Amino acid sequence: MKAMSLELVKGSIDESSETVNITWMLPRYLSKEHLVLLITRMKEWEMKMEQVINLVETQASELLTN
Repeated sequence: MKAMSLELVKGSIDESSETVNITWMLPRYLSKEHLVLLITRMKEWEMKMEQVINLVETQASELLTN
């Protein structure tokens, strides 16, 4: 998301299908090491979002009854 906000990459985030589509990246700015770091951070973000979803799903009944 930070790379998108800095316009280093362009693409879209589809929350309903849980995908990120990168269509363009700034040439010669992102080295292979930068791309590996970007992939790692996106995987970490995905795991955190799964934890949040699981938390909300497990506590949804409590939220609805109060």
